[in-house]
Amino acid sequence: MESAKHKIEFEVEVDEHGRVQFSREIASEFHLHRGDKATVRIVGGVLSKELTARNVTDEEIETISSVQYEDREHVVRFLKSQGMLASDSAFRKRIQGTA
Repeated sequence: MESAKHKIEFEVEVDEHGRVQFSREIASEFHLHRGDKATVRIVGGVLSKELTARNVTDEEIETISSVQYEDREHVVRFLKSQGMLASDSAFRKRIQGTA
């Protein structure tokens, strides 16, 4: 399988005609010209601020999803839940067996 020589991730908005367009800077960075082909992966929505703050990337979510055979939404929900019970002292005591 051929690997990508260069990769970039960015967010775009869908226009009123349902199209997305990237800037000329990106086209020149990839040395793309009219008629050239590129592979595009579209993920609906964007990563939440919560996951971005934890340095989670779309690529990591996709990797976990494929290894665990889980839907993307389940992986995102799981990652968002990590650490939620850490501040609950009663829960922490039960884990440590001191309650």
